[in-house]
Amino acid sequence: MPSLLCSMRIVKFTINMTPLQDLILPAPSSRILKTLILQGYIFPSLKDLVKSKDKNKPLFISMVGTQGKRLFSKGEILKISKGQMASSSISFPFYEKSIDEIKEDTYDTPFGKIVITVDRIDLLDLSSIKTEKYLEKNIKIKFLTPPLLTSKVLLPPSLKEKYKSVRSGYSILPSIGLISSYAYKTYLSALGKNENPELDTRQFKIGVLTNALSEVFGFSLEPITIIIGRDDKGNLRKTRGPMGWIEFDIKSKKLKKRIIKYLLVSSFLGLGKSRGIGLGEIEIS
Repeated sequence: MPSLLCSMRIVKFTINMTPLQDLILPAPSSRILKTLILQGYIFPSLKDLVKSKDKNKPLFISMVGTQGKRLFSKGEILKISKGQMASSSISFPFYEKSIDEIKEDTYDTPFGKIVITVDRIDLLDLSSIKTEKYLEKNIKIKFLTPPLLTSKVLLPPSLKEKYKSVRSGYSILPSIGLISSYAYKTYLSALGKNENPELDTRQFKIGVLTNALSEVFGFSLEPITIIIGRDDKGNLRKTRGPMGWIEFDIKSKKLKKRIIKYLLVSSFLGLGKSRGIGLGEIEIS
């Protein structure tokens, strides 16, 4: 496997997929792209990263989308019709041969035969992220899939162990500090940095500072519950998070520049927990 954690660039492949028969989508629908990798059809060098149980790995696999919307089940069966083009994306630290590890072809998957083509490739250089065009206006975040954000990341590090066993759940009305704290965590994953007390302290400070120095100008958020698979007993696994958008500004220009940088990385790698299955996909404007 290439040394993925040493790359200073994040690549995002947007992939078109067209089924050759009516296709019932799995839950989550990101399993289609994940299965293609695990079968060795595309990006075989990513197989170990996909299988890894690391909590903050630099990988995002989106859910399948059609007509500009991601497809996730709230209990209903979702499907794509024969010949209907859908899309998905995958983001990870760039390595040179990644471009050669995906071929436009027809692949036989457990879900059916699918024609795969590459729509576009985007690169984000972590050493020179451009934030200028965002500095003179409000920041608007759109949640394309619900993010899983727990307010426990805003606990002072000195209290982290004391409240370790408390299950606070996921926020359906996240504060700007909570969003920024998780964006910083995604940024750390892109750098290949693991959690340690110093980074925990920095993440806590970013959350507190951003909450104190931000102003919300508008939002439209709706909590939704979606299906993300089944447990070992066959019971449906569900999770809950917000969908919609939030518009805000950060009054410290220095802090705003940092948060924009973290959010732009998150627009490639997602925000919050379970990014590897397509939760927490965001757009920044």
